[in-house]
This record gives sequence, C-alpha cells and structure tokens, in this order.
Amino acid sequence: MKYPKLLVDNDLIGITALSSGASDSIEDMNDAINNLKKYFKVLVTDNVYGNKVVSSSVISRVEQFYSLLNTENIKLIIISRGGDYLYEILDQLDYQKIKIKNIWIEGASDATSLLYILTTKYDLATIYGRNAKQFSKITDDINDNIKLLKNNNIIQNNYHDREIISVNGNFKDNGVIIGGCLDSIKNIIGTKFDNTKNFIQKYKDKKIIWYFDIFAISSIDLYLTLLQLKYAGWFKYSNTFIFGTIKYPSIFAEITYEDAIKKALAEYDNLIINANIGHVKPSNTIINGSYASIKFKDGTLKIKQDFLN
Repeated sequence: MKYPKLLVDNDLIGITALSSGASDSIEDMNDAINNLKKYFKVLVTDNVYGNKVVSSSVISRVEQFYSLLNTENIKLIIISRGGDYLYEILDQLDYQKIKIKNIWIEGASDATSLLYILTTKYDLATIYGRNAKQFSKITDDINDNIKLLKNNNIIQNNYHDREIISVNGNFKDNGVIIGGCLDSIKNIIGTKFDNTKNFIQKYKDKKIIWYFDIFAISSIDLYLTLLQLKYAGWFKYSNTFIFGTIKYPSIFAEITYEDAIKKALAEYDNLIINANIGHVKPSNTIINGSYASIKFKDGTLKIKQDFLN
C-alpha cells in the first residue's frame, strides 16, 4: 500500500469538481476555500463553480483534474462536491498516473467511486472524509479531518451526538479498512474496475474491516446489496462492519435498516450501526487502506489508523 506524504502547514492543495459544481452555493464554497487557506495554499479549478447538477463536460472535468495533478508540489486534491455524475468519468482517467503522482485524494459521497478504485485496484491510500464545500464551517470533526492530514495517528472517537449500536456489545478488532458510500460502491460490482477480491486476498492476513456510508438506499435494497457482496466473496476475511447513519431512510418490505444488517450479516461478530460515518455530520475521517484499530466500549467507538509497513 502506498501512502502519500502527510501534509504540513502551507502545503499546496487543489480543489476540483469531478461531479457537481457550486453554482447554487457560491458563498458556502468561498467560505470553505477561505477556511482551507488558513492551513494550506489552495488552487481552485474553474469548474468548482459550475452547474449544481454536473459541473462541466466529461472532458473538461478530466482536464481540470489533471491540471492539478500535474502541478508541482501539490500534496492533496479535494473533490469539491458530491452528486451523481463522477461515475461517468471513470473510464477516462489514467489511474497509473495518479498512483505515480502519489498524492492524497479526498472526497465523500459519489467520490467513493474514484477513491475505492485507487485503493483496491492500485494500492494507493485515499481519504473518505469530506468534499471541499463541507469545510465552510470549522467544527470538531473538520478539525479532526485537518489533524489527520498532518498526523495519521490521531485517535478519533464518536461525537456522542447519537446512540451508536454495537449488535454484539464491546469488542476490539484490527484490520485494513476499506469502504465508502454504498450507493456508489454497488455500481462497481462486476465491472472492470472491481478488484475487490484480489485486494482482500492480498491483505487477508491482516483481515479486512468494512465501513459503509448510506445515502438513500432503501432498507430492502440494503439487505439485498449486502447479500450480493457477501455472495461475491467480498466479506471472506472480515469480522467487523461499521455502518453510518442513513441520510435519507426509506423502509420497505417490512424490514428496518438495523434488521437488514443483522439478517444479512448474522454470522459476523462485530456490527456497528449508526456510527459517525458519512453524510450525517459530524463524521469521522477514514483513510482507505490504513491499518485500523477499532474499539467499542460502553457506547464509545474509537478508531485509530496506522500505515502498513
């Protein structure tokens, strides 16, 4: 696993829009950029202020991403915003070029597609944290995100804004952590970008810890998707699964989200539900491909992430 260099104050970072633009939230984006400038030097591509549905054409999004990637001394690229259209650029990217550049790529929501592929197929650690627009307000979890960019040994606790459920009580576990927004991950299954089975085989001796952020998958679709991943062999070397709070829940077929998780993953020991992962803020920052130590005790979830040797 390749880990880019951790950042220091005044390092150069970039922001680009691989999906939605900020045409409807320019003030928030400007606030976010100004906040990031308190820590880093910031380059912003034109499409960051593009259309709120899709920022610019496929070609333009790829070119503007490469304009940052090719910038000397850049250390991090943050995807500006989520959306629905990052998936359509996947076939246009040179992943080896990104790997060779060896810089951090951070995003959330549909940025998962790019992050997940880079980590599972190209062994480049990535950051599932926030899209740039979410830096518009500096909160405790934003501070933790910035600290983690500079020091991977930060221990993150849950933020005690919600009740976290551990299905089987207190536990400790370690493993290579991987995941993201399940709404996006499910679109990778079985495509040429899906290297999951090779990835988990490579790191089976360390075990695999999965985390899932759910945006708007219904309860029955969650159940069926988890069965699909299990039947595909993705969970072969896993025993711990962390699920964030669902952003837009919709319960169908008389099954709750909690029951869907318990029913699909009944044979696994450590199931965390309603964690500070993903769309519902505050949220923890996850380094895909890091070696995570997970501890749940009496309602508190601790996550510590180290780099593999």
